[in-house]
Formats: sequence, C-alpha cells, structure tokens
Amino acid sequence: MTRNIYALLVGIDEYISPVPPLKGCVNDIMAVKEYLEKRVSEDGYQLYLRTVLNQNATRQAIIDGFRQHLCQANTEDVAFFYFAGHGSQEEAPQEFWSLEPDRLNETLVCYDSRSPGGWDLADKELAKLIAEVAANNPHIAMIMDCCHSGSGTRGDLEAETAVRQAPIDRRKRPLNSFIFSLAEASQLSASRSLEANPTGWNFPRGKHIFLAACLDSELAKEYNGDGQSRGVFSYFLLDTLKKANGNLTYRDLFKRTHALVRSKVTDQSPQIEATILSELDQPFLGGAIARHNPYFTVYYHPQYDWVIDGGAVHGLPQPAGNETTLLALFPFDIPNEQLQQLSAAIGEAQVLEIMPQLSKLQISGIDNLAPEMTFKAVVTSLPLPPKGVLMSGEAPGLELVRSKLLSASSGNQPSLYIREVATPETAEFKLLARDGKYLITRPADDRPLVASIQGYTNATALQVIQRLEHITRWTNIVELSSPATSRIRPDAVQMLIYQEGQELQDTQIRLEYRQENGKSKSPTFKVKLKNTSQEPLYCALLDLTERYAVSAGLFDGGGIWLQPKQEAWALGGREIYATIPEKLWRQGMTQMKDVLKLIVSTAEFDATLLEQEELDLPSRLVKQASRGQGTLNRLMNRVLSRNLVAMPEEEELYDDWIASQIVITTIRP
Repeated sequence: MTRNIYALLVGIDEYISPVPPLKGCVNDIMAVKEYLEKRVSEDGYQLYLRTVLNQNATRQAIIDGFRQHLCQANTEDVAFFYFAGHGSQEEAPQEFWSLEPDRLNETLVCYDSRSPGGWDLADKELAKLIAEVAANNPHIAMIMDCCHSGSGTRGDLEAETAVRQAPIDRRKRPLNSFIFSLAEASQLSASRSLEANPTGWNFPRGKHIFLAACLDSELAKEYNGDGQSRGVFSYFLLDTLKKANGNLTYRDLFKRTHALVRSKVTDQSPQIEATILSELDQPFLGGAIARHNPYFTVYYHPQYDWVIDGGAVHGLPQPAGNETTLLALFPFDIPNEQLQQLSAAIGEAQVLEIMPQLSKLQISGIDNLAPEMTFKAVVTSLPLPPKGVLMSGEAPGLELVRSKLLSASSGNQPSLYIREVATPETAEFKLLARDGKYLITRPADDRPLVASIQGYTNATALQVIQRLEHITRWTNIVELSSPATSRIRPDAVQMLIYQEGQELQDTQIRLEYRQENGKSKSPTFKVKLKNTSQEPLYCALLDLTERYAVSAGLFDGGGIWLQPKQEAWALGGREIYATIPEKLWRQGMTQMKDVLKLIVSTAEFDATLLEQEELDLPSRLVKQASRGQGTLNRLMNRVLSRNLVAMPEEEELYDDWIASQIVITTIRP
C-alpha cells in the first residue's frame, strides 16, 4: 500500500515594511524541498509538495495550504508543515485573556500580516488548522524555525546576524478576524505550562510532533552554512538528516541537532514536543527516508564528465580550499564486504564540486578511462578545513596575531586549524583587540568564550592562536558526522542514560543538584551502550565539556568492542558524577553542559588521541596516531602534532563509522 506525504513548506525573506527582511528562510525551504524530493523512498511513498515563498506566503495562502493540501492526508499518510520566517506576538482580544495570562498570542508573521487589514496567524488559529488535519488521523510533523518572544535581548554585535523575530503587533485585533469562534478557542487550547510547552506555542491536544528552533524566551538566529544564509536550526537539522544513511528517530534527530546548535550559538536551545512521548521513537516522517547503498556509483556524465550519484542531499560536504572529500574506487562487480580493503581498490578520486544529487570528480590511478566504465566508490576522507576568524579592533594587537597565525604550524607554516576571514558570514569565531586585551567570541555574540588575554606581546598573541586552535579542535569533534556511504545503521549502537535505575527518556537530559542534610549533593548517572546490529562494532564515548576539554576515559583504553546484541556500561557501571565546581559556582555559574559524543566504527581506533585538557591548563604527553589517512585518523593526528606526518607503510582499512551526540545539562541552583 502506498503512503502519501503531504508537505507544506513556507519560507519568507521578503516582508512588507515595517517588518524587517530576512536572508536565509527561502534557502532553508529550498533545502528541505530538495532533501524530500531526493531522499523520500519511491518504494511505498508518494510525495506531494506545496511550496509557498515570499509574496505568495500570504495569511490566506498558508490557511489554504492546510485546508486544501494537508487535509488530504489520511490514516496511513503523513502531513508535514515546515515554516521559516518571522515569529512574533500580538495583543490577544479581551475574550482570550483567561487563556493567555500574558494577554499575548504567539504568531507566525505572514507576508501580508502587518499590512492594513492584515493579521498574523495566531497559535490558536494554527491549533484549529492542525485539528482539521488531525481529523483523518495522519502522522503529523511540524517544524518551525522562527522566534516570537518579546523578552529577548540582543548583544552589541548581533546586528551582524539576522534574528527571526518581528516586533509585537500592538493593534487591537477584532474577534471576527480569527478563523474560529470564541467557543472553539477554549476547546483548542492545550496546557499553557512552559514545562509542557517550552516553545510557548499553544497547539491542540490532537496527536502531533513539533520541533522548534528555540525556547519561548530565546531568539532564532541565522547562520552561514555552505556559503549561504540559513537558519542555524534549519541548517543543522537538515545537515543531521542528510548525513544519516537512512532514518533517524525524532528523538535522535533532535538530540543530534540540539547538540550541534548549542555548540555553535549561545542562547538558542531547540525544542521538541509531542502529545504522546512514545511517538518520538518512531522514524522521521514515519520511515519515508530511503537508505542509500553503502557505496556511490561512479560513471561518466555527458555534461559533467566523471561523477558519483551522491551530492549535497546525501550529506557530502562542499570542498573548502585544499580540503575535499576523497574516495577509493573499486571494480563495480566487487562484493560489498571487500569495499573496506585498500588492496582491492583500483584507483582514487577527489570531489571537485558538490551538486544537489551528483558530485563532479577527478579520478587518478586508473589508466585508459572510457565512458562505458562504472565503479563503486566509498568515502575515505572528509574535509577538515581551517575555521574562519574575523579580526577587529586595535591594530598593534591584531598585527601580532596575524604574524603568529602565519607561522603557527611546524616548519613556520600557517595554522592548520584557523584562518583569517573578512566577513562575519564566513567566520566561526571573532577576535577583538580592545582596551589592550584580546577577546574571543562568536561572530554574532559579544560574550567571551574564554577568559580575556591581557596585553599585546608576542607571547599573548601566540596564546590567542593556541586558544583558538584548542577551541577549533573541540568544535571539529562535535561536528564529526557519519560519512555518506556508511553501512552502519544510525541506531546500530544505542546510548542509554540511567539515573537511580531508571532510563531517562527525556530528549534533553537535565540533572539537578539536591539538598541532603543541609548539603548540596551533585547528581549522578550511568551510561550504557547497546549494540543492536548483527556485527561487532568498536565504540568510543567522548565527554566534551563547556570548558573545551575532551576526555575518552569513560571506557578503559578509550573504547570497547561490542559483539552483536552485547551491552557495556561506561566506567564499568559505576556512577558518573555531574558536577559544577565550587569555584565556578561561586562565580555565578549555575549550569554546565557536556556533549557526550559516541563514535562507532567497524575497526578499532585510539580515541585517547582526541583528548585535550581544559583551556589554559598544561598539555600532557600523549602517543601518536599509528596508521591511516582516513577522517578519524587525520583528526586524531592533527589534534596532536599540528601537522600531517608520514604514516607507517601498512595496509589501511577504509573503516566504516558513524557518530552521534547528546547534551547533558547539570544545574546547581
């Protein structure tokens, strides 16, 4: 039986004044559209898309999209709504005050919302539309990349980054402008508790899953992703989906996206809500995303020459400078189980250009190439380009840093980790030389990532470079994602968190101190890994702290082999203490976040090579990576030696691996 997917995708960059324009919303929607068109399985699913952009995204067009398009979905179907644009609030009519303690409706700002006679689409109206869609009991999923809170504040530097928030509409809205009656309003309203609805949106009790860009009190920011403006939430959500070879559950999709967003921007925490919590463990869009082969096919294209049948929608990253994706080429008739062996490869290729579903290649090592030839290809190395640093401020301090940046690596070579860039859009970090000291921040935030460095000297300039490289190494590990050809299922190894014998099913793990006998006691938890696959897999579990430390000490030696169906407890099943040090707590730090990064591979690797201390603490001596130019080995070697070194001449396996992560927040009031 064919299941239908009805998708309504709405993106608005161009608004009628006085609503400020945005840059990345249409890009977000086109990326979602492209992903669905290329990745929804053609076997058993039929996709029906309605895309509404800019001036076409009027209030009535969005209402019609629900009633004419999404309402077609029946019991076995999927109804999917995605909105990228401004969110806001409006003064609620007096008749709604009993439902809205703050007397404000949460709203989506349509193209014509603030024109004379126009109105936003209020959350109660969305509730009405969702209830109409739910009448036929389809699978309903909604994703909204916008913000709406009127309480958010902007830092001095955030003018460089768009925020998806329009001013509160203070006009008096008549009751007859809503698409429901007053009697329906109370029936549509669900809980107003921020614990039950942390996004602030008030949707109906009917069954649905809802992912939002941020908390009720936060702002949804825009971000430069792959050279274009995007919503930071949309970018990392799509990036996570594309790099998963097959389906992720909503829970895993959220956890991975949340960890990436939190590592990139401050004060933005994506949220997920579901009327039935168990629904979060079903696959995204009900399992409609097709699984890719564990290899790409290389063939000759009359327009592009040699290509592979994989591109941006399969998670392949764009080339960056000298860094690009490398592939090993094999005869097309080779059994899949031999695709991991270097001795079986007959050539190699590097990616020249990434297109939506194809990538152009340059092939080497194969003589007498002919258009009728085809090959199998697997990814052997992903790009690890230097991160961009935007520099501004006092010239004497910046000149010293620029000089050190050009000689930071062995042999007086430029840094492998960071490079100077000229625009905020291409920057990962910002360096400010101001009032005789150095500050390291994000491009859109004036909050220092680490303590300031006083004075402009050769020594302090070198310290700046070392700190930026340290943070970049940490960021590279957080960003490490599964290669597009991985044959390992996204859920092959489960990471389960337990507290007091109970598994924590929450999508956001929050552990709080508690008072016992007048003393503050830190929370504890346990972590269990479970191999659900049919093959042995090597697992490493890294703890990445907010102070940019990386530890692989949760398993002896940095990792563990798990046989099929085998389980293993981190620290041998002992309690793991989640603490906020007394010194930091007394300085006002009441929350700390840890990213638990799980790397699963078909071959053993030394995860201790990724370890680093907290910033500004002395480094310890560690051993060198032993083999291989694959992504994991390059990452481990680069962390330690600051330059790529010659590897022993032994056969390298093209190891298959996947990566995932979750965030644990420790709270000490």
